[in-house]
Amino acid sequence: MTALGTSLLVGREAPFEPQEGVRLITSAIERGDAQAMSVMATLKAAGAWVPHNLDEAMDLLGRAAEGGSDDAREQLLILAGDPAPAAEARQGTTTTGIWQRLRKSFDFEKWVTPQSAKQVWDWPKVYTAEKFATPELCKWLVGRSLGKFTASMMFNGKRPVFLASRTCSDFSFGVVEGGIVLLLLRIRVMLLTGLRIEQMEPPQIFHYALGQEIKPHYDSLYDGTHGYGPEGTYRGDRLATFLMWLNDDYEGGELEFVKVGFSYKGRAGDGLFFASMRDGKPDSKSLHGANPVTRGEKFILSQWIHDRPFKAS
Repeated sequence: MTALGTSLLVGREAPFEPQEGVRLITSAIERGDAQAMSVMATLKAAGAWVPHNLDEAMDLLGRAAEGGSDDAREQLLILAGDPAPAAEARQGTTTTGIWQRLRKSFDFEKWVTPQSAKQVWDWPKVYTAEKFATPELCKWLVGRSLGKFTASMMFNGKRPVFLASRTCSDFSFGVVEGGIVLLLLRIRVMLLTGLRIEQMEPPQIFHYALGQEIKPHYDSLYDGTHGYGPEGTYRGDRLATFLMWLNDDYEGGELEFVKVGFSYKGRAGDGLFFASMRDGKPDSKSLHGANPVTRGEKFILSQWIHDRPFKAS
């Protein structure tokens, strides 16, 4: 029941029927299913098809962890504000009530508030945010995406197409797949960039295997003439791009702004964001690419942010 309900909420390789999905998840919770509690916790935190209530969401996550949900336990370990019970849980020597201790140690304000960004380039405007996330969070995000990557495409102004200039693969998160952790991480991105969550596309993880790259390109979508999106009427464009490095045990793969000679390679958990527009138009100096990976493999989180509420998915 939980598996079917979750599939209907995601709509990936299954019908997208969220109300029926919520009904099935609710029924599974009434039967005591811990994973259903974890899924419902995410829905309540997002306000997706059920009323938004973060406190209730965290309580459900705590109950799910107590009930044995690995998903809930992993999220609580990332969200916990008290390192002592978190270290105990990671060592596998858990004591009675430890998951509730972790739930109660969660501090929303502290968790979502980032350190100030540092401007490192003026045109295009580029900012870095080192240690934006913990290595544990990065590892968790990679784990959520493994086995789900598909060949990357690029938007040509009308529709996504395959291009030889982009050889990597990607995975786009839905609400359920990102859990409470990714919902809160996007609030942190909002506070860092000063741009609203409503302006954000669904977050993605890009995977670069050995030799894979993205040739220099612009992140702009709108060609200035043709609307796009499901109804063909959306005319917004990407105002900024936020990137977060999820691993650093590889060589090559640098982000390079080819028109200005600036390149960057972060460590796991480091963030960077840059402006794609200048004076209301695509910034001609924001041409950028990802160099080929020469050893290992690279994972990076991408969050595109528009100049208005995003309504093109």
